[in-house]
Amino acid sequence: MTRLVPGYQLRAATVADFAPLNHIEQAAARIFPPGFLPAEVLDDKLPFGVLEQARQQNGLWLVQRADGTPVGYVVLESVAGLTLLAQIDVHPAHARQGLGAALVNHALVQVQARGGNEVWLTTFSNVPWNAPFYQKLGFCTVDEATAPDAIRDILREERARGLQQRVAMRWRHP
Repeated sequence: MTRLVPGYQLRAATVADFAPLNHIEQAAARIFPPGFLPAEVLDDKLPFGVLEQARQQNGLWLVQRADGTPVGYVVLESVAGLTLLAQIDVHPAHARQGLGAALVNHALVQVQARGGNEVWLTTFSNVPWNAPFYQKLGFCTVDEATAPDAIRDILREERARGLQQRVAMRWRHP
């Protein structure tokens, strides 16, 4: 178990954590301005199967309080041979303490430990805690026309769900 700022720990998630992770996801979605996200997206939850597959592939980690309560998590998925940072959320009550950065950095270290050298994600270009946050962690925006097919497909699916101003980003091991 990795220690973070006092009072928090980082660890691999278990099946017992899935319900709290869904709660964190929904709470984090509520920090967007009213009307920014379509109503159906506000109530989205990562399906059990996605969480379980990520857990089985050692791609699901969380940050918890000292009492064991999860307050943030990160999900890595393999999509068409690419490593995708599919989801990261920190409960708003625990934001701005470096927990999100710690989760992303932990995921990147895990990818490197497996011999990987790049990670992809899609995110909002116009939200301060999205693209600018990832840029600070070493991700670069990639022109959609040059992104892999799987990433372009994800962007199209997101737009079809009403999510606009999305961009692809990539991190490469230096």
